[in-house]
Amino acid sequence: MDKDFYNSASAAKLGWEPVWFGALDFDDNLIKGIMKFQKEHELDPDGLCGPLTYRRIVTSRKAAMEMAYEKYSQKIADLEDGNRIICNGRGIKIGWDKVVNLTAEDGLALPTNCFRMHAEDRKPTMVVTHWDAALSAKSCYNILQKRNISSHFVIDNDGTIYQMVDTKHIAWHAGNRRVNNASIGIDFSNAYYTKYQKYYEKKGYGPRPVLSNSMVNGRKLKDHLGYYPVQIEAYKALLKCLHEHYGIKLCCPMTGNGKLFTAKHSLSESAKYEGVVCHYHLTHKKIDCAGLPLDEILKDIRN
Repeated sequence: MDKDFYNSASAAKLGWEPVWFGALDFDDNLIKGIMKFQKEHELDPDGLCGPLTYRRIVTSRKAAMEMAYEKYSQKIADLEDGNRIICNGRGIKIGWDKVVNLTAEDGLALPTNCFRMHAEDRKPTMVVTHWDAALSAKSCYNILQKRNISSHFVIDNDGTIYQMVDTKHIAWHAGNRRVNNASIGIDFSNAYYTKYQKYYEKKGYGPRPVLSNSMVNGRKLKDHLGYYPVQIEAYKALLKCLHEHYGIKLCCPMTGNGKLFTAKHSLSESAKYEGVVCHYHLTHKKIDCAGLPLDEILKDIRN
């Protein structure tokens, strides 16, 4: 019997195609593909796609399609899950129940002109912490978009973590290419000046802590607004998640006397640091995030 002729006639009658068996035409490759499939399914390996082999291949393909659909549906569900952040296009579980990631309808995803797209998975080694000097996460988003810059996350006044950029991509937040390449940017929503205290109370967030005697790079700052406790807890959850996913070290720059160091080095040298820093650690020009007890926060996470 001409096996090529048989398979061609079978395909015309039953509606299957050579590609089902990994072949492109009715030839020896198809016969080998059918035989391989038949052996895997404990059928007589004659290389002919008869009614029995056809039923088996249809069942096999249907099962594979359903499994693929379930896997795809689960991936979509993972991305849409409010307890996940997006890292390299995948939904990563975070131990915090107020998260608005990039798939949410009410999200704050920045347009691509605000950051540099990165084709391959990225492995950041540093987190740079900022405050946005804005009244809310939405205000922060609007400012970043207008300035064509970015940060990966912003923590709103009520502790909601908004993700603005996939951590796979390089956000423009630290003012230096090398630091940006190596880091993830996190913003606290904090307008800084005490004159905005009434705004927060009017909006129902309650009064912000007011910090006195903050020292940054040898300078004493005037009294300024601090961080809501719920923001600190959200920050801890986010750092813990990034540590577990990327292996970013839960340490911050310290000196021998146990105090946070000041910005002694150039930004290029600072890019080599592995751990969690505030923006002021990288440059004398910045004061964010003054008064943030970074060493205590990281200690709490480690414990």
